[in-house]
Amino acid sequence: MTKKIDFRQSWSSVGSGTPEFANTLAQLEIYAGGYNLTRNENIFSQSIQDHVIVSSYPLALWMLQNWWRLLYEPLPANNKPDISWRMAHELGAANHGFVWPKILFASDSQNVQVWSIPSDANCQQSVRYINGLNNPVSISIADFRQALFDFISTVENRLEAFRLESSDVSALLTLLKEEEQIEESRIYRKLEALMGFDPDECSSYTMEYAIRLYEEYGESTLSELAPVYGKMGQEEPLKHIEKFISATGVYGKPTFSTTQKASSTCSDTVPWKVAVENARELRNEIGNTNNPIDTKTLFELLGIASSAIDKWEPMGRSSVSVGIPTGDQTIKFVPRKKHPISKRFELSRYVGDFMQTASNQWLTNTDLGTYRQKYQRAFAAEFLCPIDGLIGFLENDFSNEAIEDAAYHFNVSEQTITSLLANNHYTECQTINESPYHIGYN
Repeated sequence: MTKKIDFRQSWSSVGSGTPEFANTLAQLEIYAGGYNLTRNENIFSQSIQDHVIVSSYPLALWMLQNWWRLLYEPLPANNKPDISWRMAHELGAANHGFVWPKILFASDSQNVQVWSIPSDANCQQSVRYINGLNNPVSISIADFRQALFDFISTVENRLEAFRLESSDVSALLTLLKEEEQIEESRIYRKLEALMGFDPDECSSYTMEYAIRLYEEYGESTLSELAPVYGKMGQEEPLKHIEKFISATGVYGKPTFSTTQKASSTCSDTVPWKVAVENARELRNEIGNTNNPIDTKTLFELLGIASSAIDKWEPMGRSSVSVGIPTGDQTIKFVPRKKHPISKRFELSRYVGDFMQTASNQWLTNTDLGTYRQKYQRAFAAEFLCPIDGLIGFLENDFSNEAIEDAAYHFNVSEQTITSLLANNHYTECQTINESPYHIGYN
């Protein structure tokens, strides 16, 4: 069975430099989704090669130093990561004078997404990488972790063969194994990474607060909120969460039945497939398979009085909205959208999130690209504008005027219509790279 990601290496003759670098010179090949991301044109030999000759030591060291952030930290919502984020997620940060391929890793909480772009056409370096990925490859966190561990272990064995057991790679690997075996340490490191901190970079006060929130509100809540309100937040890390807790909010008690499907969120299932299935299931339950959903129905599904939400004023220009369980199956919603169409989409995301979230967990609606947020957006699009109903309405007319009419008919944005058509291959497919960073990261 072909691995979704694979770091292959065969050792070369001993090179120059320190013993750790010299004795780990290798012919390296990196594969993701079956694509060779190290295929390159060697400028000096004027030949095409599947491998690149580098020292594996700095790459193993980079993996270990950024282990927790690679596994758990998502791409920032604004798609404009700072230098700290880039150093932890772009393979080129392994540096040490080698020409690395442009590969980027970012977690979506279920999988690690892998992006890659070829070298610039006018690249003046000794190696010009030829291949890239048109769309990101998703690898389960478990499989990605194992691939990194296998690669690092191979490097460690090579070092031991040359009696270099006291290297930084060996020391960090020993420490990592110890931390992974202790649950409290795993949780601590994961929370650091979710907030965008390197190991031991965050203050002890903030970490104590993060752990209290984790214990009270659960991992699923912190996994969505910590990346927004962590290191890159506009105030003290995680403190904004207190504003949600103290907000007056809008109260509702969802009226539709929901079955938690643990298998639906497995990493082998892409979020939009689960979302479409759930949206169609709920539409069948309410007896409306393809016609527009009116706003009154959304209120009724969430058990919210329309007058209550009409009076609600969002807390400034927030990047997050939440639904907080308050007991007796009641949820305090803290919305963020003002425009009627945006508000409908937000309410639909709440509905979708409720179908997938345990009853004692917060509903969270953010701009992140996590599995959960992708699911919500796909659910809302299909629930408000089912693709079968949309195609029936358009009657094979995909002009701008027809799309405008469809948006009015289903009471959604034109962007929702064009995305649905493209994602279902009725019109020219849009790029779904979802950044890095609009697939031209520098």
